Amino acid sequence: MVHTIAHYVDSQLTQDQARQVLPSAGMVVGWYTNKKNVCSVVHSHPYYELILPISGEVLYSCSGSLYHVSKGDLIIFPDEVYHMGRYDVGKKVSERLLLQVDRDRFNEAAGFLGFEHCFSDKRPIVFNAEFVSTWGIRDLFIRIGKFSQMPPHQRDILFRGQLTELLLILCACSGEGNMAEADASSALVSKAQKFIQQHYTDPSFSINQLTDYLYVSRSHISRVFREYTMESIHGYLTGLRLQHFKNALGEGKSILAACTESGFSDYSSFLKTFRKTYGITPNEYRKRLFQNPEQAPVETVVMLDMNDLSMVTR
Repeated sequence: MVHTIAHYVDSQLTQDQARQVLPSAGMVVGWYTNKKNVCSVVHSHPYYELILPISGEVLYSCSGSLYHVSKGDLIIFPDEVYHMGRYDVGKKVSERLLLQVDRDRFNEAAGFLGFEHCFSDKRPIVFNAEFVSTWGIRDLFIRIGKFSQMPPHQRDILFRGQLTELLLILCACSGEGNMAEADASSALVSKAQKFIQQHYTDPSFSINQLTDYLYVSRSHISRVFREYTMESIHGYLTGLRLQHFKNALGEGKSILAACTESGFSDYSSFLKTFRKTYGITPNEYRKRLFQNPEQAPVETVVMLDMNDLSMVTR
């Protein structure tokens, strides 16, 4: 049963560790529950992330595209791909199984099978619920979670076989009507995101630079950007800088140095933003980071009032 898997509920998800490396096992399964409507900040991972909703729905934004992932579907995010999700709970609880796989382990298995091309374009891949059910992928996730407590030698042999089985199923059956396309895409927003990702560490970066680059008005890009990312340009930019800051802390940088090199020009404003976003101070986060280096990564989630977000066209 899913109840044998490590379980994280609402407030626990706010303690972001998205940039931490996976534990030595290289594969982690988690069961995530949202009892509130929430929206994650933009983030990426240094590993592959496979997400399977088991109740409720999720709307993901990535590279200028929106992906509506329903119960039983499977979405795969390659490593270092920026994305964010909106968990529409409504009257129901939103729950997801997450399988996080070390990129070297994943790429080694894909290379062995000759399936690297399936993931080479660094875009999410979505498989529909019928395919996921037919091949028992949910059960495979749960078995991986159960085996994580086994002795390392036995666990690693099992993990290697389970990952190979999973990739064989996914890649052998891709392109046969089992995959879903993005619900909506915007080349303009994708271009805007790439430009922001290239310049967010520059403290002088401004929306005016973005509009000049895109040759569009500020009002137009602001509206379209929110429509396809569920976030304002300023919020997206801040999210990237916060992730960069935490990654720099993990590399041993001081709080001030990490703040400066992440593109924040006002230290006082940064402190307020960090605490408002994560509920703790940068110093408290740094202490937790080094006190629990082997703690399994969790999703980066900020408790936002969904009524404050613009409705997204699906």
